[in-house]
Amino acid sequence: MEYLLRKNKHLLCIDDYETALAGWCLYLQEQGYCVTGVSSPQEGLEIFATQPVDAVVLDYAMPELTGDAVAETMKKMKPDVPIIMFTGFSEIAPDLQNKIDAFLTKGSEPKVLLELLDDVLQIRTRAVS
Repeated sequence: MEYLLRKNKHLLCIDDYETALAGWCLYLQEQGYCVTGVSSPQEGLEIFATQPVDAVVLDYAMPELTGDAVAETMKKMKPDVPIIMFTGFSEIAPDLQNKIDAFLTKGSEPKVLLELLDDVLQIRTRAVS
């Protein structure tokens, strides 16, 4: 059931590490999401501004623009679109908490990202008794 609910949701994944980006995109597509993956924060911002996006999965540490700068710009454009940020840190700075909806430590199991996305997009099936 969740697979079917995910089919209408478009995700934007931004990560400068292309191998990780490809892996996450493939996993999320296999789980039913429609996914656009880009390795450039600038390209991600352009897509975000011009195309419908239901949620963003964003890397924090990127050389061109940091994830917090990207998230801040996105929240100004479309404040209701949830942003999940990947980070190598176990905690995030307090000022970053206002720019994102959730964060995920790099190295987490893919299922954790899937659960976070389902939560922020309110995709849930009801247990049948």
